[in-house]
Amino acid sequence: MKTTVQRESPTKVRLLVEVEPSEIDKLTSDTVRKLSQEFKVPGFRKGKVPRQILESRLGKDTIRQRMLEESLPRLYTDAAKGESLQPVATPDIEVTDFEGDTLTFTATVEVRPVIRLPNYKEMEIERPSPKATREEIDDRLDVLRKRFATLDPVSRNAETGDHVLIDVMTSIHDQKIDEASANDFLYEVGAGTLAPELDAELAGKRAGDILKFNTTLPQALSKEHGGKEVTMAVIVKEVNAKRLPEIDDDFAKTASEFDTIEELETEIRDRIEEYKGVQADREVRNRLLDELIDLAEVPVPESLVEAEAEARMASLMREVGQHGMSLPDYLDVLKMTEGELRAAQHRAAERSIGADFLLDEIAKAEGMNVTRAELDDEVEHLAARAGKTPEELLRDVVQAGRVEALAGDILRRKVLDYLVEQATITDEATTEG
Repeated sequence: MKTTVQRESPTKVRLLVEVEPSEIDKLTSDTVRKLSQEFKVPGFRKGKVPRQILESRLGKDTIRQRMLEESLPRLYTDAAKGESLQPVATPDIEVTDFEGDTLTFTATVEVRPVIRLPNYKEMEIERPSPKATREEIDDRLDVLRKRFATLDPVSRNAETGDHVLIDVMTSIHDQKIDEASANDFLYEVGAGTLAPELDAELAGKRAGDILKFNTTLPQALSKEHGGKEVTMAVIVKEVNAKRLPEIDDDFAKTASEFDTIEELETEIRDRIEEYKGVQADREVRNRLLDELIDLAEVPVPESLVEAEAEARMASLMREVGQHGMSLPDYLDVLKMTEGELRAAQHRAAERSIGADFLLDEIAKAEGMNVTRAELDDEVEHLAARAGKTPEELLRDVVQAGRVEALAGDILRRKVLDYLVEQATITDEATTEG
């Protein structure tokens, strides 16, 4: 079998294959043996029908076509292996000549690209500083202050952030909607949790004021009437302002197990820096990989990108739905169109696949692989997270045909760990708290 490779692009090749007459004859004989097992011919035992008899009964063209259907996939696979190609998609096969003893065909297929590795052992990466800033510490203190705030009645008009004690009666065509009505309901002005117009109506009102307005009832408040126009009548009974505690030693004793505000701030700083340290290490890996991808300029087969982008969109839509949002709602939050969102998923898919290709190539260059012990450790870790035994999870992985994918994930993490060890990493400057 003679093969020739024509590269149409960095990720697509055309494989030209010419099968020799002796190979065609052998393949045809194999097909005849199979057919002799399938067809009954009087006077001959099953499997012993001579080729000439079958040809006379079925026709040479039928036998040749059967041979072609059975043999083309294997011929293509053998040819691809012989040329060390790494296909990533189903080939488009076209028979160009099958007359007499001649068989030639072409197979156009997307393949893993040939990657020229950059100098991946001398990367210089900046690590985000894990130091806590004064602003971050103050933000945490403010959260604690709000948690321990008290409400004091005031005689002024209500403002955003105030808590008002209200009676709410929601109705549709004079019929009260019980699930959207309540007495002595404490509501924070500006929270936006009851109805779109309520916060605007409450702003500037004081105890004793009565409000009445139409609004669209949120789905979360009523399964039966959600999304319909309703009338809300609201009586303002009290206006309460938040009083935040002073940040001092007494506050530290109230809000924590510490006796002084200095001890509390030290604890807050330590927690912030522990979290930021983990995030900084993750960002180092992301930055290193991004820089490598840009240096290597890895081409990615479009079919893989499209499949991955669609999978990402489907996963995102499931997550959005689980949060009770529709796609238009989600796009409104992002300030994006659906086309822009899909384009972003396409770019993310392209870089993700490119990163996998690049890490696989570095693993090959460094002679790295995954040991059985590492695979067992990963299975045990994933099993613990899934609430299963390692045996159960391994069975699931095997049945889903994901053993190779799991090993690939482990290998790429190993490569990334190795790259981080080889890189020169400096901390970004920051203002400490």
